[in-house]
Amino acid sequence: MTFPLAWIPLIDPLYSVVPHLTHYWLALVVPVTVLISLVYQTVRRPDRPGLAAATLWLSVKILLGMAAVSAATYGIYYLGVHYGAGVM
Repeated sequence: MTFPLAWIPLIDPLYSVVPHLTHYWLALVVPVTVLISLVYQTVRRPDRPGLAAATLWLSVKILLGMAAVSAATYGIYYLGVHYGAGVM
């Protein structure tokens, strides 16, 4: 196997470059979400007193949205595998 000079995100998955992250990548979603929410709220809000609550609320909304999208994707996959196999 030859390694390219750079990591190409859409072609080479991260676990091929860093194999030990495959067990922990889901735990890294929460800190990344909080950091993205913090940066977004810092840029968008003119006042600082409500920054922590707004950051927490946006993080919760993002995490719930990702959970809803993954549940919907799993549901579509489940229906396709179990009920779409005999459609040909």
